[in-house]
Amino acid sequence: MGRYLNDDKKVQSSELFEKVVFNREDQLQVYAKLKEKRGSRNVFGIKKKILLPVVVIVLMMLGSAVYMPSNPVLALVKLPFFESIFQFLGDGGLKGASIEDKQDIQQQQSEDGISMEIQEAVYDGMRLSISYSIKSEDPIKDFSPRDINLHFPNVGILKGSRTEGNQFTQVSEHEVIGYSIFTYAVSDMPDELKAQFLYKGTINKKREQNFKFIFEVPIKKTPEMKKVAFDKTVSFGKEELTLKQVVLSPISTAIHLQHKIPYQNNTESDWLSIRLIAQDGKVIKEVPLTNTGWAGTQIKQDNDWYSLSEATLLFDPLDEEVEDLKIQLFKDKSNEDLVIRENLVGLSEAKNQLLDLGESGSMMITDIKQGEDSTVIKYEYQSSFAFYQNLSPLMLKSADDFWHQGIELKREYLGNETYIVEELFLGLPKDNLAVRYLQGKSPEIIAELEIKVSSEEVNNGTKGK
Repeated sequence: MGRYLNDDKKVQSSELFEKVVFNREDQLQVYAKLKEKRGSRNVFGIKKKILLPVVVIVLMMLGSAVYMPSNPVLALVKLPFFESIFQFLGDGGLKGASIEDKQDIQQQQSEDGISMEIQEAVYDGMRLSISYSIKSEDPIKDFSPRDINLHFPNVGILKGSRTEGNQFTQVSEHEVIGYSIFTYAVSDMPDELKAQFLYKGTINKKREQNFKFIFEVPIKKTPEMKKVAFDKTVSFGKEELTLKQVVLSPISTAIHLQHKIPYQNNTESDWLSIRLIAQDGKVIKEVPLTNTGWAGTQIKQDNDWYSLSEATLLFDPLDEEVEDLKIQLFKDKSNEDLVIRENLVGLSEAKNQLLDLGESGSMMITDIKQGEDSTVIKYEYQSSFAFYQNLSPLMLKSADDFWHQGIELKREYLGNETYIVEELFLGLPKDNLAVRYLQGKSPEIIAELEIKVSSEEVNNGTKGK
């Protein structure tokens, strides 16, 4: 997303921000600078936003978290120009879209000491994301969403399945921030609409402190989208994979595919996965928890029966360096082959130790910055199947058997299937933390069914078979 500070340079940020006051004029100047930093999008024709000033400030403060007396998220949200939850928690292009492609909603409701504010929305016709903040007068002991839904009263029947994802983190004893994602990748969605956003949850299961809020949200589609139709098929025996469409927007890359295989009358079927690879081998991130899955049917061709499946899958927007794409098809191993060994090693012992992930590669933790309420862990990850199904290889386990997952701050590709990753962990206990790493067999890649797409094909709308 931008350039990163030297890890050796630390700033006494707790002292700095006690003395600095940002007024509205300062805020407007920051936004003006952000607009000046807008660079060109990639060769695929959609512009790319560069949020260099905000990124530098975020990483500067997170990188110096060891000096900060409180949660870095709380310090960041106090800055007047850090107004987007997407900037901090966003994935799948949301960070890059948080300034110019989002809409400020700013609606709030309160009941029984609990308040919820929806702050912003971003919508490209395939995906709609809404960020929120939930605060409670009582301490939040066990936050959990119970039901999240979106209804469009005047849109009618939506084609295909719709799924929703929800990502959140508790940033203080009394506040949770997060965002919900809804996908409509196979539907013809309007440019403007009004949605009813339902959010049910609980802040304390034991005391049954539940809440329910419904918001009326006006939504506008981001104007920059490019749809290119294809009919590009690769075959392996009687099995086929066909690329039907590529859709590009400032927050998404959507790939519409068909998969055909001779019909087999059995209850078990292969679990299909798709990943995008740039020309240098870099994995393009999937949008987490939001793909529509494969919808299947049976067809008859030349007196033979086939199973035909379709899917529209969402990935990150493409960087300007991307010139060519590879669409790779994976099939998960059968249950008999999926023998996974779980290993644990102390967090301090794991630093600079090469952790063997079996067929999935290796991981080495190279730096650990522990603060009062946050920890930033940096690790090197080498794998031919890196981030398969968008999963991080790193998870921590505390002495009370509680699992901790991080928020990815940075992912840098070094080439040769190697990445440097930084993840932020909030609210970790100080002692008895262990790193979990898995050893197991990798999924099966069907090399014969790889589809290659060049920037020239996308720019010119070329159709090939």
